[in-house]
Amino acid sequence: MKVTPEIANRIDAWVDAHQEEYLDDLAKLIARPSRAPEGHFEGPYPFGEECAAALDEAAEIARGYGFSAEIRDYYCLVLGLGEGAEKVGILGHLDIVPASGEWHYPPFALTRRADDVLVGRGVLDDKGPLWASVFAARCLKELDLLPGRELEFFCGSDEECGMEDLAYYKKTSKELPVVAFTPDGGYPLCHGEKGIMDFTLDIPAEGSNIVEFVGGVAHNVVPDHAELVLSGVKAEDVEACFAGSEWVTVAQEGENVRITSGGIAMHASTPEGGVSAIKNIADGLKGSPALNAAAERAIAYVSQSLADYYGESIGVPYADGPSGKLTHVAGMVETEDGLIRLHVNIRYPVTCDGDEVAGKIKAVAERSGVGFTMVRDSKPIYISAESDLVRVCMSTIDDVFHRDWQPYTMGGGTYARMMKNAYALGPEDPDFASPFGVAGGGAHQPDECVPLDLMLKTMKVYARLFLELDDALLGLCGLGI
Repeated sequence: MKVTPEIANRIDAWVDAHQEEYLDDLAKLIARPSRAPEGHFEGPYPFGEECAAALDEAAEIARGYGFSAEIRDYYCLVLGLGEGAEKVGILGHLDIVPASGEWHYPPFALTRRADDVLVGRGVLDDKGPLWASVFAARCLKELDLLPGRELEFFCGSDEECGMEDLAYYKKTSKELPVVAFTPDGGYPLCHGEKGIMDFTLDIPAEGSNIVEFVGGVAHNVVPDHAELVLSGVKAEDVEACFAGSEWVTVAQEGENVRITSGGIAMHASTPEGGVSAIKNIADGLKGSPALNAAAERAIAYVSQSLADYYGESIGVPYADGPSGKLTHVAGMVETEDGLIRLHVNIRYPVTCDGDEVAGKIKAVAERSGVGFTMVRDSKPIYISAESDLVRVCMSTIDDVFHRDWQPYTMGGGTYARMMKNAYALGPEDPDFASPFGVAGGGAHQPDECVPLDLMLKTMKVYARLFLELDDALLGLCGLGI
């Protein structure tokens, strides 16, 4: 169905009139601290009770709108609206990253500031945008404008830690959507995603005077907290290593010294501006007489491997035209069985081969006696910016935002990479300046925030798009991808 000016005006008026209901329902979802675990649990709740509770909450709210709601063994929630021989999919998630760092507002309460900026863990990634897409469909239902294809909303619980939820959805679905988008990127539209690789580097530290080295809360976030404990040294001998540092403190604990560092958390796909707490400690201690020989070798390797964010220090300084430079982040560190284990996340360009990238990293690590273990390699996706689907989506976005935007590729990983004919569309505004500066307001940062006006415009985009896709995808003849 083509969106006429009259239809567009009806959509916009409905959205504006129902914003308080959106905020009330979003607040219920934000109140759920639904952090997905690494891996999954045995028993009825594979991603934990809080993720399960978030699915229950969302199902209850959506049923109240008139949606069908099916919880699939607490891997995911599937909402449905409308009828049709084919489906259009919307792929969002209700799991969140930890609410680490220093917050000015409570992370699990939806705060609406005086400037109409919403704050809370998940307002941007991804509870707020997912529910904006649900609200857009509700809008069409109540205006009697439902499209000719069924709208199917996948609400996941494991996007941040492995996407087992989407794999389960695909396995348990008789029929998958013919086209899908995820409201989990940035405006305008992402037509390519870099490969995402997770691996560990096991650095020998047997016989060192490092008692413990821990830091980070997620593999895909620049760590904003780390601690290292040294034995047999005095605090004054270590303090000199960090003279003038704004990030590091040193404290005596009996015969040991504890070194604690802060930092600035940034998502691994865009680490620029981040400050790694792990790197702060390693850089300061490198070459220090407070380290014995085994500790010095281990710390020197940690420091060297984190010397940049673009792969050069681990042997893979790759880049391409469509997607730019490879990035790498050591999001977590731990000590175990005489080893310092770095958990590393990289985003490699869309034209690169993941096996080649992994082989090069492994070879470089092994030359230093460091072990390499692959955890996962999610291959890149890339669809032409000239495809008909991109064209329709860009026209719809422009109708609401009137910005000079172009489709892009990114280092972030979304559900789109696991589905056919799938894109990330919105909702982050690339021009929005966080009121919390570079250290806060982002998707994985303290005080995660989003302007209310952006969410309302996003609803208007999605409502239009549901109708425009009906006209554009008849028989899928015009996909052009």
